[in-house]
Amino acid sequence: MISRLTLIALVTSQLLTGCASDSTVDPASPAVEEPGADVAVDEAPSEKEAAPEPSPPPQKRIEEPGPGPMPPKFAGIHEILKAANTVKEPNNSHFNAHPQPTVALRWFARYGSSEQVRIFALRALGLYPTPEDSAVLSEVAMNTSELTLVRAAAIRGIGRYDLEATSHEEVKRFIFTSVSGEDLELACASADAMHGMPTARPVLLALAEGTETAPSLKAAAERALGPQTE
Repeated sequence: MISRLTLIALVTSQLLTGCASDSTVDPASPAVEEPGADVAVDEAPSEKEAAPEPSPPPQKRIEEPGPGPMPPKFAGIHEILKAANTVKEPNNSHFNAHPQPTVALRWFARYGSSEQVRIFALRALGLYPTPEDSAVLSEVAMNTSELTLVRAAAIRGIGRYDLEATSHEEVKRFIFTSVSGEDLELACASADAMHGMPTARPVLLALAEGTETAPSLKAAAERALGPQTE
């Protein structure tokens, strides 16, 4: 029989052997870093930020000549306006063959030396729907100190724009008022300007069918209800 002391020694020896094996590090197992150890991080080189594209230079504003002698560079357009007539009006191709056509037309619309030149300059501005041209046409159309035929030309000019747009609300109200006003020339011009306007159709129909509508105004309303001829 194994003595008690021998048995205790044997058990102790086995326990010590187990502890020793547990403390052995397996070379194949990954190393465990102790807390607080510095960890090297491979940082990818940062890409250089692309330089922002340079802003385009501000567009130089064209100087609008004021009242006074006609600028010589407008002479070509002046000749076109003097020769214009309602049977065959000049179009964009005629004006665009000259430098700064809209600047020239705005100048003649304001400061033209004759009624003929101003009238056809105002009508021609309707070919160029820009805020600057719209402002000139609206200003002349609603200016009661202007000649009636000049105002009518401005109304017909702006009538080529989309008067249903919110940017033209003021002049649209003016045209709706003028079409039923006492000035027959302005009324006819206003009816012409209503061409293609859905909101104006009931007004035009009433004028075209009205028994008391002046013949010239009736004709203008019928033109406005018909197909575009320009």
